[in-house]
Amino acid sequence: MKSVFILGGTGLIGYAATKAFLDTEEYRVTTLSLPPVPEEGVLDPRAKHHFGNMNDMSDAEIVKLLKGQDIFVFAGGVNSHFIPNKPAKEFFFQANVEPVQHLAQLARQAGMSRFLLCTSFYNYFHVSWPELQLTEMHPYIYASVEQEMRLLAENGNGLTTVALRLPYVVGVVPNKVSAWKNYAERLHRSEFPLYVDHHNKATGGSCYMTAKQVAEALVGAANDAIPSKSFTLGWRNMSNEAFLIQARRVLATDIEIKTLSKKEMQTLARKEAYLNELQGKEAGLEPIAYTELLTRALYVHPIEALDALDYHADNVELAIQEVFQSL
Repeated sequence: MKSVFILGGTGLIGYAATKAFLDTEEYRVTTLSLPPVPEEGVLDPRAKHHFGNMNDMSDAEIVKLLKGQDIFVFAGGVNSHFIPNKPAKEFFFQANVEPVQHLAQLARQAGMSRFLLCTSFYNYFHVSWPELQLTEMHPYIYASVEQEMRLLAENGNGLTTVALRLPYVVGVVPNKVSAWKNYAERLHRSEFPLYVDHHNKATGGSCYMTAKQVAEALVGAANDAIPSKSFTLGWRNMSNEAFLIQARRVLATDIEIKTLSKKEMQTLARKEAYLNELQGKEAGLEPIAYTELLTRALYVHPIEALDALDYHADNVELAIQEVFQSL
């Protein structure tokens, strides 16, 4: 029986991964999560849970914690919509890149055999659309690409490194406020418009999958037969219009969905960028450049990942409904 260490065990992905690994009855699971400790009944009693900040621990303490573990799952970090103080590039590098590279090195020291990283599907579009210069324009995407590259460079000397590029992930953790709360609040205030082209046709879309599917993919990536590489995951490609309508249906039927042209959208983005500048802040996704992504179909066709990692069909629409019902 192998042992899995999950960083971010009470987050959406970590919570689902803990259950998925334990349900195979082939893995022991240990988690480390930031406080506070969840309410009774939330943590899976089959796992061993620790609480604290790994950034506050010495290398010796981390290696001691990882001794006897086989597989490291990194399900932590700062998400793309966080707006830190300037410079954002430095912030996201320190928050998302340096810890992954360093922890991979410590995992090797501790005798672990595999390091699994949950990263972003923006890395896929960075490769697919070089003309958009995503790493130059967006501090978060720069850090996400660096995170993946540096992890894969740590492969070898007993440690296999695998990166899973995740799209939007939907699901709920009991008694925990969903990361979609801000989206819902903006929708209630009619601040989440739908973008239309010069033919007044709705544009843009994205890919979604459930936390359960991500957890299954992590179990698949833990298999010794999976080599060191990146996999782009996904399941349900959905237009922005379809997603907004579904969210509105769950939240309240009278919420207005405004439509904006790309020019109007860019005007709003310039105002957002200016307000950030006044406050000494900088977005992980630069507002003006991000308008280009908002009008594109960020769709994924994950045939390779499905074949290799063997995650299963799930009802994404139902998961979206459950997310917004929980808010």
